[in-house]
Amino acid sequence: MDTPPPLYEIRIAGHLSPQWMDWFEGLTITLENGDTLLSGPVADQAALHGLLKKVRDLGMQLVSVNQVQFDETHRDHSKQGETKMKSIKKIDTKVLLSTLWIVVMINMLKADILSLNIPGAAEEVARTAASTGASIPQLMLVGAIMGQLGIAMIVLSRVLKYGINRWVNIVVGIVTIAYIWGGMASYPHYIFIATIETLCLLLIIGLAWAWRNVEA
Repeated sequence: MDTPPPLYEIRIAGHLSPQWMDWFEGLTITLENGDTLLSGPVADQAALHGLLKKVRDLGMQLVSVNQVQFDETHRDHSKQGETKMKSIKKIDTKVLLSTLWIVVMINMLKADILSLNIPGAAEEVARTAASTGASIPQLMLVGAIMGQLGIAMIVLSRVLKYGINRWVNIVVGIVTIAYIWGGMASYPHYIFIATIETLCLLLIIGLAWAWRNVEA
């Protein structure tokens, strides 16, 4: 009877989505405490070195490589890993960034609408224009540009390529935070909504900063 190929467990730092199973020649992909565990049979040492080279090519940190015994425990673990990966629907980073920009824009619109119902809102705009040295039409133009920029990010987050997508989200996120608080009003509703917007923008910046190419 032929001897079955040895079983290996390759642990790498970070998470890989199930779509990478074919890239790693059918090894089971299991997410464990911030790491990815690749497990399954490996034909020989040459195949093992090939798998390790693929890990290196992805730029991911190799944590450990272990040969394991083929037993019922390992078989059950592999089946559980396959079931777990099938049940997990990881949200694509581009979709998540785009969704967060939608939340930001809805809140910006809500803040503007609510502010219209406050007596003296027009006078406050005039005072802001005077303090900044800009005319009211110029202030409105800046607001229109920032609004359109946020709307554009809803689309750009989905269509831009990985590298520029990351940096555009980071830069525009920082600029938008500065715009929100630079034109801050002292009304409670504005402060509350501005805080929600800022939390979403900080999440956008954090996601873009931590984004790795394996998801692109």
